Amino acid sequence: MHLRINSSYPQVKIGCQLPRIQIQQQLGHFEYQYEGPRIYIDQRQPRNELGMGDLDHFRRTVSLAGRQAALEGIARWAREGDRFAREMTTQNTVARLAKERSFEEIPDINVDSMPKTRPKITTIYDLEIRWIDGDTDIEFMISKPRIELVKGKVEVSLDKGSKLDLKG
Repeated sequence: MHLRINSSYPQVKIGCQLPRIQIQQQLGHFEYQYEGPRIYIDQRQPRNELGMGDLDHFRRTVSLAGRQAALEGIARWAREGDRFAREMTTQNTVARLAKERSFEEIPDINVDSMPKTRPKITTIYDLEIRWIDGDTDIEFMISKPRIELVKGKVEVSLDKGSKLDLKG
């Protein structure tokens, strides 16, 4: 009969995964917004000077001209009345005044084809530039080691028979 002894040593199994790093990067960039180009041309004043203006300008011009003509007419009537009162007894004043009035108004003709003022020109162009900072995300991935402990063992068994034969 034989004594059989099987033994296995204890073991420590260590499994590990190397640490990793993950980097994600977003680059900085520009953002911009713009408005334009737009051009506004205001020709009201040159057109008013040419007589092609709007109704408000026409109304103002005609009312000022009418007022001036009325004031000049009143002043002329007052002068003629004063002259008539002074000269009424000596001469034929009415005929003289009529003759003077018929020859005194020779109209002036002025030709002006260009306006005196330039049109107002307004340009709009707006540009806004913004810098957006970049961003970097760094993530470390560290995993814990896996440790497995396998116990050792000893197995004792007898082969062929039930008696132990000890020989020395």
